[in-house]
Amino acid sequence: MEFKNVLGYALIAAIICICYVNQQVEIVKLGYKLHSKENKLSRIMDKKRKLLYYDNSLKSPKYLASMLKNNSLDLTFPEPALVAKVRIVSRRKPLIARAVSSAPRVSLLDAFVPKVQAALNTGK
Repeated sequence: MEFKNVLGYALIAAIICICYVNQQVEIVKLGYKLHSKENKLSRIMDKKRKLLYYDNSLKSPKYLASMLKNNSLDLTFPEPALVAKVRIVSRRKPLIARAVSSAPRVSLLDAFVPKVQAALNTGK
């Protein structure tokens, strides 16, 4: 009877030890996962800093001027007749806008183009 008690206590102690060791192993695994996540976050943050730097340098006036000069692009202001002015229709919905052309009609036939396009779309 006493051998069974000793064996029972030894079995309970072994189960407790196995649970403790398993818990310690899981803690170590979580530590490794946390370390790898921290390294990944650090790499992503460094990449973000580099991309922000490149973005800011590409937007800088000095860079744009040098690119225009190197590529010999000659930029000029557009003619006032080619500029379309946009007027906001509703202040509540600023995304809805209507283009107002400041260019005069070139010919009399240009006034009929929307009617012809509407007739073609409706099939009349």
